[in-house]
Amino acid sequence: MEHPNHEILVAKPGMSRPRAIGLGLVALLHVLFVWALINGLATKIITNIPHELKAQVIAPTKEETQPTPPTPTMVVPKDSITPPEIQVQTTQTQAIQTPMAPAPTAPSTRANGITSTHSTPPYPADAKQKGHEGTVVLHIMISDQGEVTSAQVSKSSGFPELDQQAVSWVKEHWKYKAAVQNGVAVASASDAQVVFSLKNAS
Repeated sequence: MEHPNHEILVAKPGMSRPRAIGLGLVALLHVLFVWALINGLATKIITNIPHELKAQVIAPTKEETQPTPPTPTMVVPKDSITPPEIQVQTTQTQAIQTPMAPAPTAPSTRANGITSTHSTPPYPADAKQKGHEGTVVLHIMISDQGEVTSAQVSKSSGFPELDQQAVSWVKEHWKYKAAVQNGVAVASASDAQVVFSLKNAS
């Protein structure tokens, strides 16, 4: 049986031509890249050099030496309510005091006799037969209702029967309009005369 023959290729020492060309191209590309990079940075550095700056000192003017303070502005919200203006009067007025008029008081009146009741008492029959005449003066006490509460002889007629007739008649029949003091009816006193005359005797 025959064995196949295998040829063993042994690499020759040295670099092949295609490999050398590839390495050369790579090296060239590197050189071009470095060159382009250097030129581009140099141009940028040149273009970015700032121009020469000149400084000039300007003297401040009078108006600038004293700056005016800003005018404060008050910001009022739209929804805020404007407070009302309150004016205080500083002038002092002297109060004029007028004397107060006294309260009107009710007039005071004295007791007045009611005419229709002030009749003359009947003539006593005994005094009439004897012809006795005279005037009796009585001091009468009157209540706040106008009633005669008492009657006393302050001056006699000279005849007891005439005096007694006058007292009893006045106490029973005479009426008064009561006296008034400060608007209130009060008790009072009064004097009255009772005249006995034969001319008027019935």
